[in-house]
Amino acid sequence: MKIKGVKISLAPMHYVVVIFFLALFVWSFFATGDSMFLYWGIPLSLCLFVIPLINSYSVGRQYLNLLPEYEAEAKLCRIKQIGRVMEGKPVRIEGVVQGVKGKFINRPGYKIFDGSGTVVAQRSTPLDIDIRVGDNIEVVGMIVKRFAFAGDYVVHAIGVKKIDKLTPLEMDEALVSSDSVKIKKYN
Repeated sequence: MKIKGVKISLAPMHYVVVIFFLALFVWSFFATGDSMFLYWGIPLSLCLFVIPLINSYSVGRQYLNLLPEYEAEAKLCRIKQIGRVMEGKPVRIEGVVQGVKGKFINRPGYKIFDGSGTVVAQRSTPLDIDIRVGDNIEVVGMIVKRFAFAGDYVVHAIGVKKIDKLTPLEMDEALVSSDSVKIKKYN
């Protein structure tokens, strides 16, 4: 469902939680005969639907409002350039999707490879388009740390779109064998 251009949806996890609590309230009513379980339980269970819908609209609306600003400021960068210097800056990354996670909870994360490295692009709301493994995508977002003090850098994806062709890598940008970790052999 869309409201003013913003995709609104509930994750499968929301349905599981609401059904669990509705079943719990109905079972409690039949077990005790107390109608207060239904009187309070049904409206509270409905709130478990309404609150995520409001949150989905609110975050999706913010993404739509921020997207033009990010697209104007973001510079194309390679994944191997992502580091402390890039933290908090808007970027544009192109690559091939190697993995998709988080759709069950409406927080999709896309593992992207561009020839120089891999990074995860995380989003807080679902997309209008279906992104699958093997798709070429362009992500506009901000570089952030996954955790406050430790962890990998990720791209907080404000905008994600499919593209036909990737910008080719220069020779010095590609992964070469000297970039890989060397393992010392002991005899």
